[in-house]
Amino acid sequence: MNKHILTGLLFLCSGTIIWLITPYMISSIGFLAACCTTFSFIPQVLHTLRTRDTSGISLKMYLMFVFGVMCWLIYGLHIQDTPVVLANAVTLMLAGIVLALKLQEKKPAAVENEVETEVTQKDRAA
Repeated sequence: MNKHILTGLLFLCSGTIIWLITPYMISSIGFLAACCTTFSFIPQVLHTLRTRDTSGISLKMYLMFVFGVMCWLIYGLHIQDTPVVLANAVTLMLAGIVLALKLQEKKPAAVENEVETEVTQKDRAA
């Protein structure tokens, strides 16, 4: 049996169960977490690319999120942590696509006409 797996087993110490986690296990957990959080963006990106509709997406949230992911990527590069670097590089690309589409979003014609109508009515009233 693999030595790293053996050291990751439970053992009893003074009536308390202690779990020893090896560096290999920590990296595996990191990769699993990275895959889950990163790939969770794929449905949103595909939907946004397919529909070109970003009206339900908050620009402020995505700006802050992309900035945070960039910070995580820089941090991961600095500490040389592969799961952090890979996850945040891919997440930055996926979230960047949605953000770029959001920044290109045009106001619907109905909203623009409504604003123009309000302005015209105020001008007539004055």
